[in-house]
Amino acid sequence: MTSEFPYRIRPMRPSDVAGVLDVQAQAYTGILLENADFFLNRLVLAPDHCWVAEGDAARIGAYLVAYPWVVGLPPTLNVALPSLPQGCTSWFLHDCAVHPTAQGAGLGGQLLRAAAAQAGMHGFAHASLVSLESAVPYWLRHGYAPAADPSRDLTAKLAGYGAGARYMTRALDRTETTAC
Repeated sequence: MTSEFPYRIRPMRPSDVAGVLDVQAQAYTGILLENADFFLNRLVLAPDHCWVAEGDAARIGAYLVAYPWVVGLPPTLNVALPSLPQGCTSWFLHDCAVHPTAQGAGLGGQLLRAAAAQAGMHGFAHASLVSLESAVPYWLRHGYAPAADPSRDLTAKLAGYGAGARYMTRALDRTETTAC
């Protein structure tokens, strides 16, 4: 699929998980793959913060999974949560991936704008994520900055995300529309 085909950005549904898993497998080629139960768990906990870019024949070209979280320590990868933590003050962007055949259509940016706008409407003023080393320049372009002096606990948590992973943050506002 190329940029010639229109994509529709919409909230993720449970029926999208098979397509999300396909995008993940193609985008990450075997590293840090999370299972269907993980995606279904986050969708149940935070349906307003999980998005897909749907193309022709209902094919998923990209996805974004985010949820309310606490500032400072990211969640563990591929672990179901019984609930979101108390006192969520931040919006955690867990994953955003684009299928290789859909790259160049601007889907990542479209998903980021939709999701950040939703987070702003929910009152979140702060966003965070963990970036793989190779994606740090991408997130810098979208306003995220690496944590200045990561704590020992954060450094230990980042080790589970792979070598060179960085915890990054940025401000959000209620009128978020163009920052991403």
